[in-house]
Amino acid sequence: MSREELILVKRLRKLVTLTSTYSIFLGIYVIYLVATPAYYVDGVIKGYVALTYHKLLFYDTPVRYDTFFCLSFLSLSILILGTYLVLAGALTHYLFFSGRDFSTGVKWLFGGALSSLASLGLALALISKLTTTTALLNLNLNQVTSAGILYLGASSVFPTYPTWYLLSPLVLIPAILTYVILATVTYLHEALVEELRLARQSLFREIKYRIVGS
Repeated sequence: MSREELILVKRLRKLVTLTSTYSIFLGIYVIYLVATPAYYVDGVIKGYVALTYHKLLFYDTPVRYDTFFCLSFLSLSILILGTYLVLAGALTHYLFFSGRDFSTGVKWLFGGALSSLASLGLALALISKLTTTTALLNLNLNQVTSAGILYLGASSVFPTYPTWYLLSPLVLIPAILTYVILATVTYLHEALVEELRLARQSLFREIKYRIVGS
């Protein structure tokens, strides 16, 4: 094995460790985003709203909001993606530290990166729709009449931390793009190392053939 190939292999091993660890981190981050409430509502309407579920009560009566049900259904794909990222990272870790061939794990990570990039637009659209729809729950039912003010109640929406902060595109987009870059670089390094390995084997076979043939 040449010196350049040794350098590439060492770099690849570091990249695999880093990318698989980041995949687990990103998967947990995505699952946390879709599974924890982003807003809570207080007043005549009480409850909380997350991407995958919601619970709202109007004077202790459950409220059905079709838009939130639609968001929950579409967010299942984001939840599945987060689960895949955790499993891909964990299995690649297992292959790497058990001394097995981790090239399949690298392909899993790269596939997760492509899926994350493809799902980024959907995630941003769902977050935007969640924010605008939840804002409609800011209600003021009080009425001004000739006899005075009729107090019927009001409701207010409040963000929950840190979920609301982590849903920000300024946090989500860099997190996804970092993973895409890491997984792509790792995949390219693995492909280059594999190409050099095959070239070395081909060279050895050719030398052996010539020696035997002579």
